[in-house]
Amino acid sequence: MENNEIKKENKKALPLFIAVIAISAVVGFVLGLASVFVEHSDKIGELGVLFGKYVAPCLMVALAVVVPLLSVPKYRSAKKILQGWDGEDEEVYEKADSKLSTVIYTTSVALIISYFLLTASYSVGSDNVSIFTAVAIIGFAAIMVEAILLQQRAVDAVKSTNPEKKGSVYDMRFQKKWLESCDEAEKAMIGQCAYKAYQTTNTVCAVLAVILALSAIIFSTGFLPSLAVCIIWLANTSAYMREAKRIGAGVEL
Repeated sequence: MENNEIKKENKKALPLFIAVIAISAVVGFVLGLASVFVEHSDKIGELGVLFGKYVAPCLMVALAVVVPLLSVPKYRSAKKILQGWDGEDEEVYEKADSKLSTVIYTTSVALIISYFLLTASYSVGSDNVSIFTAVAIIGFAAIMVEAILLQQRAVDAVKSTNPEKKGSVYDMRFQKKWLESCDEAEKAMIGQCAYKAYQTTNTVCAVLAVILALSAIIFSTGFLPSLAVCIIWLANTSAYMREAKRIGAGVEL
């Protein structure tokens, strides 16, 4: 790309960039100024304790019940389709693969949510520990077992029609082995998905960093929430840059 084209492209994008920065600065200033007049109340803390002590454990149990209700029928349907697959009709295989992907996605999301709910249950402190805390722990364990078993079944179903696929969910190096057993087309698709995930993570971390910075002013949440987000943001960016440098590819940022 010639220098004139580069300057033209930068000049075209600059006004919107400046506008976004200016608006963000104004919003941050207004919220920061408003926080001076906000009367801090213990109600937020009380609601947090109420959520952690009672709501989170109940949601954990509900999640442990919902996960198999949603995932098991999908898995059985996919397995039935694969058992009757003639090995030729790609549409039939893609239908089964979509169902198995839904199983893996559902269990992965449930597992992430369960970590949050467990943390919320622990956040009430030792003075508020009750039977509900034990319920949350049991529910978390149930979800973890469900997720691992269902994901392993989904992976086994794929391997039954793709003998070249290697790896077990129980293996700590599963993702590496699975990737190595994929063909070039599958690796290209994984690369596109990974780059999309990288972009999304950067966007979400940037938004959360701003929100948490304002929360530190308004609600006195401290710096630890922001630190956690920034660690994830830094790890994500560092891993991407390091891998791009390692493979020596001209990756467009």
